[in-house]
Amino acid sequence: MERKEIDVSLITPNKGQVPGLPRNPRLVKKERYEATRRSIEESPEMLELRELIVVEYMDGKYVVVCGNLRLRACKELGYKTVPCKVLPADTPAKKLREYASKDNINYGENDKDIIANEWAEFQSELADWGMEFDQPKPKDKFRERFEAMDNDSAVYPLIPKYDEKHELFIIQSSNEVDSNWLREVLDMQHMRSYKTGKVSKSNVISIQDFRDAITRGQKGAEQ
Repeated sequence: MERKEIDVSLITPNKGQVPGLPRNPRLVKKERYEATRRSIEESPEMLELRELIVVEYMDGKYVVVCGNLRLRACKELGYKTVPCKVLPADTPAKKLREYASKDNINYGENDKDIIANEWAEFQSELADWGMEFDQPKPKDKFRERFEAMDNDSAVYPLIPKYDEKHELFIIQSSNEVDSNWLREVLDMQHMRSYKTGKVSKSNVISIQDFRDAITRGQKGAEQ
């Protein structure tokens, strides 16, 4: 692998222009970019220790495989050239994907939309290279049975869901502190409200609100 200083005007970020290498999926957050830029300002010698990895593209141009964020920072800092390790133009596309993916896994966070869409056909590779994917949410079997129920399978005729309201409990509060505490615990600064005929209800808490709050609490306790 050749190492050389390359004029920044000859290097472009990975935007999917290399066949077989989808667009760089790294999610660039403002604070992450500012930290990278500050690191280069304070310790420019680090660029010599960890060069950009680029691949020859066409007409003497190069595309970044690893180091898109550092290239952006260097350009904004006024660098004319940057140290690079150059991959030959005939490097297999799978190796390019591997280098880019492993670099992001170790040093950054990926944009899930880009991974889901532009890297969809390569997700088995990404998993082999260490990328973790969100696990599917467990199914709510009770809700599935309820949603599947109709008038033919129900013991009694079903009331349309949009009309179905049951007042199960009355929650009283002797002071505003208690009510504010409940809002905070349920993460509901704006309570629900609805109207049935001439009767309107406000500050309504649904069973689903409680279920969601309990679920969040259980997950927090497990962590």
